[in-house]
Amino acid sequence: MYRSLYEEIKPLIFNGESGVLNIDYEYGDSARIVLNEGLIEGVLTQRLNGKEAVETIAKWASFSARFSKDKNGINQNLIAIDTSDFLSILEKVDKIIKKINTVIPSNNAIFKGDTTKVDKHKRFSSVDFKIMLLLDGKRPLKKVVPESGYSELDVLISIFRLVSSGIVKFLSDNVSMPDNEREAFISTLSNKLTEFVGPAAAILVHDAFQALGHGPEMLAREEIPKIIESVYDPLDKKEREALAQWSLDFMQK
Repeated sequence: MYRSLYEEIKPLIFNGESGVLNIDYEYGDSARIVLNEGLIEGVLTQRLNGKEAVETIAKWASFSARFSKDKNGINQNLIAIDTSDFLSILEKVDKIIKKINTVIPSNNAIFKGDTTKVDKHKRFSSVDFKIMLLLDGKRPLKKVVPESGYSELDVLISIFRLVSSGIVKFLSDNVSMPDNEREAFISTLSNKLTEFVGPAAAILVHDAFQALGHGPEMLAREEIPKIIESVYDPLDKKEREALAQWSLDFMQK
């Protein structure tokens, strides 16, 4: 699930805390929000200060945060920030992110765009079009976001709009298996099926991934049971039991 900095900063402000909220952003940046008795003294990123820093971090939705009461190390001159305005900006973003979470589960999510449906939607912007082209049904959002050239929030809003319009569809939220592990699974599965059904094994494996809705390169461990169930039909009881036991052993490695 995505979240906004509103969840992190609100209790610190309301409790009158003094210190620094340190934020590590998923996509190669970091920020510090400096507080004094519940008021924002300043906001810094690696390159920005003040209002520009606020506008930047407000659009972060994938991050970790930790609060420290130690202000040592804040040597840069801080540009004044209005606490009420800052909180208002983050609250608006928080409401947007809550809506986004109903459609986009995490940055591991994989989506695929359908260019044939573009002409039917008049509100389709150039940003939407670029984002849609990046949604190739293979890469998770954590790879799409940095490639897009837009802020994370802008990308998520665009995808939310595209999904709601039916131009983009959700495929998966699972983390793909490492290449060597995935290749070992598919190779062994193919060999075992060949023992049971001969050359038809290749067709069974192909159809199993068709039913899954994506190619082998996106296979997640959680999807192995679905693959096994998809190849059951031509197998007898003993073959099914043997295949099920092998897949169970594989997943428990």
